[in-house]
Amino acid sequence: VGNFGWVIADAVQRSYRPFLEVLRDFPEVRISLHFTGILLDWLQENDSGLLDLVAQLVARGQVELLTGAHFEPILPIIPDRDKLGQIARQTDLLQERFGVRARGMWLAERVWEPNLPGILKRAGIEYSILDDIHFLYAGLRTEQLSGYYLTEDQGDTVALFPISQRLRYTIPFADPEQTIEELRRIADSGENQIAIYADDGEKFGVWPETDKLCFEERWLARFFQQLTDNRDWIEMKHFSEALDQHEPRGRVYLPTASYSEMNQWALPARSINELESFAAELKEQNRFDRLRAYVKGGYWRNFLTKYVESNHLHKRMLYVGRLLEQVEADRPHADLSEARRHLHAGQCNCPYWHGVFGGLYLPHLRGAIYQELIAADKSARQLATKSPLPLVEQYDFDCDGHDELLITTASAKFIFAPRGGGVLLELDDFSQSKNLIDIVGRRREAYHQQLLEPPTPVAGTQSIHERVVAKEEGLEKLLTEDWYRRGCLVDHFLGDAVTAEQFAAAQYEELGDFVNQAYHSQCKRRQRGLSLTLQREGLVWHEQQQHPVLLQKTLNFASGRDSIQISYEITNLGKQSLRLRFGIEFALGTYLFPPEQSLLRTGKTELPTTALQKSEREVEDFTLHSNLYDYEVAVGFDRQAELWSMPLYTVSLSEAGFEKVQQGLLLLPHWQLLLEPGECWKLELQLVPGSGRQKLTSRSTASGQARR
Repeated sequence: VGNFGWVIADAVQRSYRPFLEVLRDFPEVRISLHFTGILLDWLQENDSGLLDLVAQLVARGQVELLTGAHFEPILPIIPDRDKLGQIARQTDLLQERFGVRARGMWLAERVWEPNLPGILKRAGIEYSILDDIHFLYAGLRTEQLSGYYLTEDQGDTVALFPISQRLRYTIPFADPEQTIEELRRIADSGENQIAIYADDGEKFGVWPETDKLCFEERWLARFFQQLTDNRDWIEMKHFSEALDQHEPRGRVYLPTASYSEMNQWALPARSINELESFAAELKEQNRFDRLRAYVKGGYWRNFLTKYVESNHLHKRMLYVGRLLEQVEADRPHADLSEARRHLHAGQCNCPYWHGVFGGLYLPHLRGAIYQELIAADKSARQLATKSPLPLVEQYDFDCDGHDELLITTASAKFIFAPRGGGVLLELDDFSQSKNLIDIVGRRREAYHQQLLEPPTPVAGTQSIHERVVAKEEGLEKLLTEDWYRRGCLVDHFLGDAVTAEQFAAAQYEELGDFVNQAYHSQCKRRQRGLSLTLQREGLVWHEQQQHPVLLQKTLNFASGRDSIQISYEITNLGKQSLRLRFGIEFALGTYLFPPEQSLLRTGKTELPTTALQKSEREVEDFTLHSNLYDYEVAVGFDRQAELWSMPLYTVSLSEAGFEKVQQGLLLLPHWQLLLEPGECWKLELQLVPGSGRQKLTSRSTASGQARR
């Protein structure tokens, strides 16, 4: 969901179509195929001819189709109702398009948890396919994995086929003869041996250099020819045929797991490095193959602790699901099909995690999921009958033990973290169905070590897990870690010597204890809207001493008005005069404001949002304008400020190599304050989101340092 159409078209051209065309020429080769619902939907609209080819292969018995959860969610982390709905959506589509009822399903990223059998059984699923490492974790040995096993939960059974890791690594990266040798080894180990292979179709043409390998050098045709030539002892069977014709090897209970690489990626960066070192030691001692079942990483849900942005996105998805259930309970006959489809699309797994693929770090994937969830929220709100606006909800939204505040108006939703610095974490504009604060912070990744200490190149066609390629030089200079979560209305007290470059690199000293610290919150209903006050009595370093300071910010949400009025008051509670440098951070994401198609305006100045750190004095407002969406956000203040603007880049790994990704634009208007004991400094701001050119209302005539 959110992938570029040209990316899918390229995969069809380089991988899916040539693969199926080669398969068509080898009728003795019989395989199972799974298409994500996202890909099926795209093909229906853009390349139905490829689906016609699939239908031909299905009709002649060469291809068995697998179902799945339509929008490829990580099945265990979505509600049971959505699990069943997603599977039914794709199963029904396959029945309608190809006239078959799928008996087995593909689990996205092979993420397994022990409570899945009951859901699969209720969905009509008889079998699924997992990596052999799942079974090794359960205590089985490799020689026991040439067949399928039954598992159950509360009496509901499902069959599970173990995928051979050796076959995953030889296909298509080794000569076809090596795979045939592996099949011979399995065949010679006993009667009725089943060799099981299943993996990403993108390995055949999309992964780097595999299009040349598989099709120009005819690896795939040579492999299929080898299978055909050895059909006196190799019989190709569909999974359902193996299920019908062979007895299970036994009963098994599998722990939570995914494939080995995923288990590793889910760990914190330092743990990944330690695990890699430990595995390398075992390999040097020739012990790894024997002991790999005991070299286990984390499991998928660890991503929700590793990346706070992933957790936030996940909890936003759960929030929308509960909202739909609430609306359905209030209005049993309401048509929620559109909202539920948006919800299901918003459960697509890609931006909820990160490994060797861009995933969470790709703004267009992450932003598309927010867009689906916000559209579902908007659709459900239009049907709600018991939610007067503005609506205030206070509860532990992100499950961290502290309450967040959610404020919903007719045009937007705001999510605040009072215990996290009183920061605005999410700002959804319903007119665009987009989150303006969709940004991922910088953090250490285990693979960053490869940029700092590149490994020795290896000859030959390499797996995607072995390649080290950088799209540009100097990426190691961008490696840094943010020590707090980016958002809007982050309150900073900075030393006079801090520069925009230091602030952008998160290499400076914060003089106050307001960032990431607890604020007291209070909401008040007013005749024409709502006000939210966030307040903290903290400390600021000045002249080598800490001094008490009270900071209070109040946001006013007026009914029928899109603009937000924000008032700041900073009071010196100490006994000495204070000279302070105070700034308010605004972090805005790039999905709504693509770097190459957006401008930052301050007065008469216009800058591309890709411009490096920029400092401008005597600024009264700034506007971020998206040419792509004809949309902008304007922020004005009644005191002239110095404004720093700077892009935020992360360095992540993708299938094409290391790349920098602009996650957003950081804007920091800041002011010099001179406060006598008991004195209060005041500031008025106005935040105006919306389509077209936004206009800020006239400011108070009392401005500049004269008003305190």
